[in-house]
Amino acid sequence: MSYSVKDEQGRLAMSFYDNFYVSGGHKKEIETQKVDYIPTDTITIVPNAKNYQPDDTCELLILAPFSSANSLVIFDCEGQVSQPMQFQIESGKNSTTVEIKISKDWIPNFKVHAELTGSIPRETEVTDSPHRPAIATGSVTLEVSRDVYKLNVFINTKETNKTYTPSSIIHIDVDVTQYLDNLPVDKAEICLIVVDEAVLSLTGHKLDSPLDIFYPNRSANITQYHDRNHCLLFNMQDIEKFKKDMQQRQSSFDHIELCCERSMPKYMSMACSAGVGYGGFGDSNAEQQIAVRSNFNPLACWIPLSMTNSSGRVSFEIKLPDNLTRYHVWALATNDKQYGLGEMSFTVQLPIMIRPSLPRFLNYGDTAHISVILQNQTDLFFLLHASFLTVLTMN
Repeated sequence: MSYSVKDEQGRLAMSFYDNFYVSGGHKKEIETQKVDYIPTDTITIVPNAKNYQPDDTCELLILAPFSSANSLVIFDCEGQVSQPMQFQIESGKNSTTVEIKISKDWIPNFKVHAELTGSIPRETEVTDSPHRPAIATGSVTLEVSRDVYKLNVFINTKETNKTYTPSSIIHIDVDVTQYLDNLPVDKAEICLIVVDEAVLSLTGHKLDSPLDIFYPNRSANITQYHDRNHCLLFNMQDIEKFKKDMQQRQSSFDHIELCCERSMPKYMSMACSAGVGYGGFGDSNAEQQIAVRSNFNPLACWIPLSMTNSSGRVSFEIKLPDNLTRYHVWALATNDKQYGLGEMSFTVQLPIMIRPSLPRFLNYGDTAHISVILQNQTDLFFLLHASFLTVLTMN
């Protein structure tokens, strides 16, 4: 199937569609002709590092599959494009080096697009045949360190041990410094959270670094479109045949144009009458949220806002609950553009823990075995005296 187009100046262009099938024709051989398109080669881009700091100089080694070629390099960070770089690769060379200064605006990553256009000899035995067009594309994603936006957060307790008793007082110090030079950060906002680890383990909940939220990986929003890989790649015999077909179709183009004008209103009316509807998305299949118990408080401490002093420190005094458990401490720090997260854990326990194992329901006349587990929480040997007292409650 072929298509012919003529512009206002009378210039004619023709294209072919080779995926055309005709049903029927039993026991008949259908002759097919393979039509090749201009292939798209691949450019290999080798950076001189895996991670860069702002204001670093990035060196990119571009390996070209052919030469000579015209080259274009674009740096893409969510559609924010720096000045494109254009250069030429001389004949006989298969590589070149490109240097670019890393911008702070490209944190935490950006993408490098490269493309080459040129011509290479045809794979034919005909001498003095014209070169065929060639194109190559390639890209690579480079990471830019977020250390300039990172804060160090250290959590320490004034007590040397990390084991405490219920209802005791614990003193927690949070120190905030710059990640690059360890200088103290004044007037940084601190959020302190102390939570029972047993409750956290039920869902595997954890706090991610604020840097991953406020400075996530950025996608490349530039899409490259090329016409060369849609062009037919003819051999010398096809080129001569193409010239003859163009001359024959020149005379019949007026008839094709007239047919198109007559059929266009018909197809336009059909397109206007056709429609696609979307809908029917209800909440009938939506998952019901799990109801979380609210009468059990696993939160030992929640201080949403506190400011560091000139030394980059803020201190907290917390009275612990009566639970025997292990607590996880999070401290989140932030200022205008920087963020940090610190973590630690400590244990609240007694030398002996009593774990009763009672039946949930009893009826009149039932016989029950009531057991109590005494668990030694230390490495020492204890001789215990146990007593048992029952209190009857009527409901």
